[in-house]
Amino acid sequence: MDSQNKDNPVAEVVVAVGDCSEEDARALLDLLERSFPAGTGSGSAVQGGQAATVWSATLDVAKPTEPAEGPAAPVRLKAAARVTLQGSPRAVERVQATLAGHFDVEDMGAVSGDQEREIGLRVRSRS
Repeated sequence: MDSQNKDNPVAEVVVAVGDCSEEDARALLDLLERSFPAGTGSGSAVQGGQAATVWSATLDVAKPTEPAEGPAAPVRLKAAARVTLQGSPRAVERVQATLAGHFDVEDMGAVSGDQEREIGLRVRSRS
């Protein structure tokens, strides 16, 4: 079971975004970082640059942020993006559900280990 202890790595999900523009990657990661609080020492930040093909962040999903007043503006992507989530099964499910609440999400396959799950997704703006 995920703990709300920020030092518990079970609540962390590594998110990698690729096959898209830097603008789309930043939009996806910004949305996720607004949805989940930054954990102490999580190193949550977009990594990459002009030559980067993958951008990543580490999220602490133990406790989602409180919803802001009023609905947030929808995030629009210029094109589909590939998103890989890696962490405990329950934590990965939380991030996947958040993405599914904002985008069309296609499951591209998953690998499950003893206590960790990695899932590949194709994320698109809703029509």
